[in-house]
Amino acid sequence: MNPPEWNNQDKQGSLKKWIEMLNTEARQQFLNDGTHLEIFFLFNDEGLMNIAPIADMEKEAIINGLKNTLNESNGTAYIHIVEATAKAMDSADEADALLVIAETRAGFSKAWIHTVVQKGEEKLLMNAVEVDGSKFEGRFTGIFKDA
Repeated sequence: MNPPEWNNQDKQGSLKKWIEMLNTEARQQFLNDGTHLEIFFLFNDEGLMNIAPIADMEKEAIINGLKNTLNESNGTAYIHIVEATAKAMDSADEADALLVIAETRAGFSKAWIHTVVQKGEEKLLMNAVEVDGSKFEGRFTGIFKDA
């Protein structure tokens, strides 16, 4: 992974480059391994400040830790990569997916949903669907609302 350079004059543009790179990397890792580690990339005004892989933690503890870390370190954004079961917004249908979620303290909120498709034993990914974060519900959305 070759991380994009952080431009302090264009923080939003820099974050978008990180999102593009991490979407590509996450997709490739999932296709190679059939799975993806849950991980957070945390940013402040100077760029990437922390990479936090998650293992064997309760969801509420993760959320509390994320909020505390972002608040204590003046964090401005995060990118979250996780496997999940996504529910369709207009029906009861569900599908496994690789999610990439990004939010900023300034109000940017997007999610990219890569639906998992089984082909025999092999797991494939559909092209990502980009969803406005305000329409996306979950534990790891709206992290900055209470901050």
